[in-house]
Amino acid sequence: MDLFNTTQIETLESLRQQSTPQQQLWLSGYFYGLSQANTDASKATPSLNDQATLPGVTILVATQTGNAQQVAEQLKTTLEAESIAVTLSNVSDIKVKALAKISHLILVSSTYGEGEPPDTAAAFHKSLFAAKAPPLRELKYAVFGLGDSSYDQFCQTAIDFDTRLAELGATRLLPRVEADVEFQSSADKWVLEVRDTLLKEAGASTSAKASIAHQNTQAWSEKNPYPAEVLAITPLTDITSNKTVFHLELDIADSGIQYQPGDIAVIATQNDSELVASVIRQAGLDATETVNLKGEEVTLEQALTHKRQLRCITPKQLDAYADKLNQPSLVANTPLDKTSLNQSDVLDIFNLASPAGVLTAQDLVEWLLPLRPRQYSIASSQNLLEDELHLCIGQVVYELNGRTRYGSCSNALANLQEGDQVSLSIKPNPNFKLPEKADAPIMMVGPGTGIAPFRAFMQEREANQVKGKSWLFFGEQHFSRDFLYQVEWQKWVKTGTLEKISLAFSRDQAEKIYVQHRLYQAAAEVFAWLEAGAYFYVCGDQAKMAKDVHATLLQIVAEQGQMDAEAAEDYLQNLIQQKRYQRDVY
Repeated sequence: MDLFNTTQIETLESLRQQSTPQQQLWLSGYFYGLSQANTDASKATPSLNDQATLPGVTILVATQTGNAQQVAEQLKTTLEAESIAVTLSNVSDIKVKALAKISHLILVSSTYGEGEPPDTAAAFHKSLFAAKAPPLRELKYAVFGLGDSSYDQFCQTAIDFDTRLAELGATRLLPRVEADVEFQSSADKWVLEVRDTLLKEAGASTSAKASIAHQNTQAWSEKNPYPAEVLAITPLTDITSNKTVFHLELDIADSGIQYQPGDIAVIATQNDSELVASVIRQAGLDATETVNLKGEEVTLEQALTHKRQLRCITPKQLDAYADKLNQPSLVANTPLDKTSLNQSDVLDIFNLASPAGVLTAQDLVEWLLPLRPRQYSIASSQNLLEDELHLCIGQVVYELNGRTRYGSCSNALANLQEGDQVSLSIKPNPNFKLPEKADAPIMMVGPGTGIAPFRAFMQEREANQVKGKSWLFFGEQHFSRDFLYQVEWQKWVKTGTLEKISLAFSRDQAEKIYVQHRLYQAAAEVFAWLEAGAYFYVCGDQAKMAKDVHATLLQIVAEQGQMDAEAAEDYLQNLIQQKRYQRDVY
């Protein structure tokens, strides 16, 4: 029997020719929905899960940039599809003692910096490890950790949570998972394991569907980036500066890309061809030899150009290299400390001991870390600029072991011309956002290229005609050479969009002055702003600047609020929980 008659076929063909691909996609969903709505529910086979007693599940998230939130929401959607009741919360919104009243806990946690919990999870982490933490013998739990294996303390916060919950008497539902930067495949597998474990425990059937709906609100992703055209590239530092910082404008018209101030631009990169050729040559390998990367067959040259990180060697990598060469003394006798390793590339490691004749091409690519796209804070407001996205980028250039080194992505971007293309996707940054109340006071600390998101903040306030109640702390080496976006900041001061600006140019006087010094000099006013409900933002260097600013802010709160150290720390933790103290540091 034919499915459609001639008239229906003609109608469908006419509709197909007159509709766009987007309209065709909508129509497919529309007709599917109608077919489901018309299904006779009384004829449906009852699900075994309808009779099963399914557990209620609490999912807690400890996140800094939103990846853990993404995994948690994916799990929530999957469990709810099986009629499992789910409560999803940030760890900042729950007290540790409340865990004693929960039967099933799923904790998804990222790790921040050198093994530290995310800002919003610091208080929960501290309470969980306190002596007065309650026994949790009735709790069943699972932990999913997200981290970066290039750091020594990989997934440390997830390890902490998992270990401590067990110490308090809780029972693991599943072994802890530690996922690297490319976490999605691990998350997909784990989500299904959690689902199946909970259903099995309840005596319910496992759904035949093994697929997972990923929440993707944008068409473009890291694996499918948008080719954004370069509209302009402009130097921001003087030619006499010790640094090279430039402003990059990208065209996103007709892309469908949406971003908010505080979000992150993800830029695809590749390794320099000369470096790739040198690595292959010194390894004594053939560039055309085939290697396998997670089931994908590519040439060694392609793998080292597009798939593997050749710079920034980690201590773990050095250990693994010594093991592969069976030279344990290599680690003990290396002249490279942790900082030098981070600035080194593969050739520096080869110079310690030659891999020629020892490492195969497959050995080499398995030893190297994945080449990851680079992330930059967006320096513009789409509300003001609509079809453009701006970046503020510092070109990485330094000397080491007699060779000039260049940052893979920053150097490629610095050499772009108008009309060139950049592979772009957007990473939302939910923990670095302007206040929901548009005219709430804000203080912004952004030395160097950390100023980027605050330019976006000011453009957003300009677009929304918000006046005053904004204060910028900016620092660099020299006023005359390094004052990034100077004309724009002066314009915003003049128009009243920016109420106050405090500058710290460290090399313009004998004594070095940094942003934390300017903060402390204005201690009374800074504290008054906080007491009046101000939001406090920090963007930039994590290793030193962010820690110095935090210590200074702690001192200001203690002195101005007449508090002891513990009370001052609680004050800041309260700001974090209220999302009034936000950091985007790297």
